[in-house]
Amino acid sequence: MKENVLIIKIRDNYKYFGGLSLIYGLIFTFCLYKNISGITFPVCVGVTIAFAVFFMKKINYRLMKHSVPYLAGMGLLGLSSAITTSFFVHFFNIVGILLLFMVFMIHQFYNDYLWNFPAYLKKIFILIGTTIQSVPYPYWHGGWFFSKNKDIKRNNTLIAVVIGFIVALGILCITLPLLLSSDIMFSKLFGKILDYINFATLFGISVTFIIGFTLPYAFFVALCRYNLTDEGRQYADSGIMISPCGMNAAMGPGRRGRFFDPVIGITFTSIVSVIYLIYCAIQILYLFIGMRAGLPEYVSYAEYARGGFWELLFVSVINFIMVLLCMYLFRENIILKVILTVISGCTFIMIISSAYRMMMYVGEYYLTFLRVLVLWFLIVLVLIMVGVVVSIYKRRFPLFQFIVAVVGVMYILFSFSRPDVIIAKYDIEHWKNTSDIDLYYLMYETNSIDAAPEIAKIDLDDKEWRYIDNEYLKQSMYNYFLNISEENEGIYFRKANYSRIRAKIAADRYIEEHKNDTGTDSR
Repeated sequence: MKENVLIIKIRDNYKYFGGLSLIYGLIFTFCLYKNISGITFPVCVGVTIAFAVFFMKKINYRLMKHSVPYLAGMGLLGLSSAITTSFFVHFFNIVGILLLFMVFMIHQFYNDYLWNFPAYLKKIFILIGTTIQSVPYPYWHGGWFFSKNKDIKRNNTLIAVVIGFIVALGILCITLPLLLSSDIMFSKLFGKILDYINFATLFGISVTFIIGFTLPYAFFVALCRYNLTDEGRQYADSGIMISPCGMNAAMGPGRRGRFFDPVIGITFTSIVSVIYLIYCAIQILYLFIGMRAGLPEYVSYAEYARGGFWELLFVSVINFIMVLLCMYLFRENIILKVILTVISGCTFIMIISSAYRMMMYVGEYYLTFLRVLVLWFLIVLVLIMVGVVVSIYKRRFPLFQFIVAVVGVMYILFSFSRPDVIIAKYDIEHWKNTSDIDLYYLMYETNSIDAAPEIAKIDLDDKEWRYIDNEYLKQSMYNYFLNISEENEGIYFRKANYSRIRAKIAADRYIEEHKNDTGTDSR
């Protein structure tokens, strides 16, 4: 694809365009974070217009007089939001401002006088799609600029440390609250330190800033790609061939991953790994070894252990993604490899902790399909992390093929295991203080009738059922097997299925044995 030289100019002048986007991101965050109706809203609209003018001026585009009505409309809508508390008006003011801004910029870059309404609508959607596609550009250009600029390269280490610290804050905004909610002792240790940190606010501000920095840069890059028509208003064909996503221009020739300064990765992974090591030490002492000292008086060991598995599962998945990205985004570095190995080791401990907590939970509340699926996924994740650790040190390790093989084999085993049968066997064997809800789950809330032969073995007179009398329960079970028998007539030929046949045989046998108990004929 042949693209405008302007993209190359934006990249080469990243200090200006990136700096402008950075300032805009800060103002955008200050004006709009949890505030779409304050006096700062029209201020943000004005700053957006100014940002567009500064951008166009740098690439030698002038503000056209026919664009003034669009700017006036944006200003009036921005002011309108500051004089009403109507959410409806606020929402459609934002929509109107965005549409006016897009039309304004399209008018600046294209000869749009002959476009009809459907054509204009189509162009707007193309521009939105191109903007989304251009989201990585500010980071690609930034990586290229910092790696090529000799004056800035002297301070690369300091810049990399600062970037790494910011990345660490972003990761911890997600993972640390999950770790705090997953373990009482970890929360007790960090609770007093973090009482004054509102992670939700910090995360919200960070996301708002990232949006404010990224989208304007991506939007102007999208405009400079000139893909709404064959010719732009001031299009100058550079004769430079670059890939559709701008990778060659943005990253330089031959770029194949491991591009960014490893100091960035070392910085943020070091901070994250310290937190993880503290957490894992607590898991070993309090969960695995069972140390009771320090546990709150109102919390028993069982209560401490049961819970937190969902949070740990989520953190483990985040760790997998983080390690994988570090392996392919940063240049090789032995220190980074060691830290990634530490994080992987902590991930193994978190996975084991999650599985242990899940088993404690299952011991109290029995198995369900979702719990079996979680335990299966944890095993798969352990195997995948083994491959990740190997690939950290062996670059040519076929990690993708390994993951495909692991997931494929493990899923085949899962599909052959007939999980509903495993659930029924376990639950029936370990039932205590059983209620009718437990039985109804096996009969009606599992994914199949695979468990029917196991359910048929239940002796309802063997125990007292809570909440319901045995006679009603007998009738419910009889109806359950009667439905199975009737729905699976004639399955021995075209619809032959192993579990259906076994369920049908078990149902017929149960109906024959218990038809007198319920006073109902089998047919």
